[in-house]
Amino acid sequence: MRKLFKYPTKLFTLMVLCFIGFNVILLLLSAGLFYSTYSDLAYREIRETKKELLEETSQKLSNYVSGIQDTARFLVTNELIRSHLADSPVSFYDFYSKSKSIYEEFQKLLSVKTGIHSIELYSDWHGSYLPVQDRFLYRYEDAEAQGWLERMNKADGFWIASHSYDSAGGQTEMVSYVQRIISNRGQSLGIVKINIPDRMLFNTLSKRLLSPNNEDYYVIMDSTGNYISSTLPPDFPIRFGADIERKEDFAKLLGDASLPMNGEIDGRKYNLIASDKNSEYWRLMQLIPRDVFLESGREIRQLSFWLLAALILLSVPIAFWISKKLTSPIYRIVDGMHTLEKGDFNVRMGASSIQEYMYLSTHFNRMVLRLKQLIGRLNKEHRDRREAELRLLHAQIKPHFLYNTLDMIHWRAMDYKAHEISQMVHQLSRLFRIGLSNDKWYVTVKDELDHARCYIAIQKFRQNFDIVYSEHAEPDLFACLIPKIVIQPFLENAVIHGFGSRADCAVIEVHVEAEQTDGFPSLLISILDNGVGFPPDFDIGNAKGIGIRNVIDRIHLYCGRSYGVEIDRLDSGQTRVSLRLPLIRDEEELNQLTRSLADEYDSLGG
Repeated sequence: MRKLFKYPTKLFTLMVLCFIGFNVILLLLSAGLFYSTYSDLAYREIRETKKELLEETSQKLSNYVSGIQDTARFLVTNELIRSHLADSPVSFYDFYSKSKSIYEEFQKLLSVKTGIHSIELYSDWHGSYLPVQDRFLYRYEDAEAQGWLERMNKADGFWIASHSYDSAGGQTEMVSYVQRIISNRGQSLGIVKINIPDRMLFNTLSKRLLSPNNEDYYVIMDSTGNYISSTLPPDFPIRFGADIERKEDFAKLLGDASLPMNGEIDGRKYNLIASDKNSEYWRLMQLIPRDVFLESGREIRQLSFWLLAALILLSVPIAFWISKKLTSPIYRIVDGMHTLEKGDFNVRMGASSIQEYMYLSTHFNRMVLRLKQLIGRLNKEHRDRREAELRLLHAQIKPHFLYNTLDMIHWRAMDYKAHEISQMVHQLSRLFRIGLSNDKWYVTVKDELDHARCYIAIQKFRQNFDIVYSEHAEPDLFACLIPKIVIQPFLENAVIHGFGSRADCAVIEVHVEAEQTDGFPSLLISILDNGVGFPPDFDIGNAKGIGIRNVIDRIHLYCGRSYGVEIDRLDSGQTRVSLRLPLIRDEEELNQLTRSLADEYDSLGG
């Protein structure tokens, strides 16, 4: 993705590509979901329909099986047959007449019961006599040779799975039902075997089961899960989870829920459904080609493809229109910026119906107006600066002239032994040198205290009362930097206004100490005096005096709004002025403070 957008790309192009891409993905997901949902629904509907038809066929099969078993019960309870079999024949004629009578009873049932191929009787009743009728009377040893006689020891009646049967037409697959004939005394008289051809069995259920167009296979199981018969070809490889080598293995599919209900027959995929075990008779299994379930899916897949293609083609012009609608205000702003770059500050953006673009347009116009005002202000500042530089050149000689003049007065007063005048001039000269000679806004604490001492020294000569002045500061704080001339205005206020009408001694103390304010180091300068103090309703924030107001404004300007001046009255009667300033130990910390204040003013639009 990063390589794709390695070079700047137009917003319009990005929006078109993103819109079409998102639309294509959404349509593909929707089509996939629709196809999957419809396919599952169609699969369930087809499976349910097939299951209902299978249940009907299974019920018909159960009815047919019930009829065959009723026929067998009718034969084994026939008194004529039981009476003939109860006594062994005494002669061939006796054998012939009795066997003929039994044979005729069998033939009567064959004539009225469709689907039955033959009825056989197994017994040793006839001894050494040979039956006249073909394929009617057999001995027990024949049943034993066929492999089902031993099962008679466990049940009086059961079904024999599909097996080969030699008939006049050749080998035929038969399904048989056998049941024992028992006398009234409980003696076994023989066994009746009813043979039903496989094809006749399935045709009896429905002729469509063996139709050439029917690609389904059917498997019949008895109620206990034993294989009975099927329409499966004998030589096809069958695999349902595992290879099915014998058709009897299909019973495992119904008995083991973990085995899959879909598999392959001769490489073709099949799904298996089974009728419910709702009777004591047979169950029917149907193997349906997977193609049957997918046939409707092919149609919906084609429909989905063409519908998806049409929607994608339709989304292209819509994407262009929407992208054009959304990006046109941006391009107008870009054009406005190009015009602004050329120096035309009269460019303005029009209104937009989109809220975000309206916000951009409004602030763009506001930015252009502010730039215009700022450039005008900068031009005025440049003019003022040039004028100030000229004035500065003229004024640079004034302090130098003032210092030299004061120094000359000082020495002249010394010549006339006017020591007080000499001291006053000397202190005034020092006062001016500290306050005026330094072109920086910050001075050290030491210089500021020197400036304060010079002022107090001058006031001692001027006032008619004593002034006791003291300073208390840690030596390591002398090198700290503070705005200059912040102590002198408060000393002046204390001397002139605090003791102007009093004749007692003025006591003034200055304390400089470091402390923590809101987790940051700060410098606290406290000025205490025993004067009359400020009026009770005095508010330092609304001070009108030029000196005090100037100090407060300069502290806010140079140090920030979190620093300032506080005035309170102590219990001892003293007035305390507290100057809270940042603790600045060197030029590097001063530069950091200056940069942070500049960033703060920029963020506020100042």
